[in-house]
Amino acid sequence: MPKVSDVHREERRRQIIDAAMTCFSRSGFEGTSMAEIITESGLSAGAIYSYFTSKQDLIVQVTRDVLQSRADDLDGLEKQDPLPPPAVVVRIFLNGMTRDLGNPSILVQIWAAAAADPDNVSTVSSVVVELRSLYERYLRVWFENKGFDDADARAHALAPLVVGLCQGFILQSVLMPDFDADAYLAALDLLPL
Repeated sequence: MPKVSDVHREERRRQIIDAAMTCFSRSGFEGTSMAEIITESGLSAGAIYSYFTSKQDLIVQVTRDVLQSRADDLDGLEKQDPLPPPAVVVRIFLNGMTRDLGNPSILVQIWAAAAADPDNVSTVSSVVVELRSLYERYLRVWFENKGFDDADARAHALAPLVVGLCQGFILQSVLMPDFDADAYLAALDLLPL
């Protein structure tokens, strides 16, 4: 029997994740069964379960994939010259998140599921902690370049706030029918950072 290549495995993994995202967008996280994901993917149950042990495992991996894409967007920004301002960095993050998720309600559903189940909180919180550390690393360099002696303290204090701005964007885009994403992003330029 021929050995399955890493490229083939990654293509199958991506196929499963894309199917799950389609189902979650259509029926919600709680309303989607593994059977629906299997059908949407066009793969067998055995193929799906060889990559993901459960729907929860799949949603964790989807969340991590989205974060890794965003981490890739943010990684190295602190080395750019000139350093992009914080408002631009948040825009890069949110534009990528919107592009990757399509329907941001998936994240709200993940947050709700995590809040309802203590076992899921640690999974979601680890993703938020990683995101905070990326912003903190960037902000530290930003404040150092601006000549602040307390760059570490400022970056540490503001990183959760910047993550909150991103979460607020996602939440409002889902819950507010009149949400103006462009106005929200434009208002970032008014922040005194």
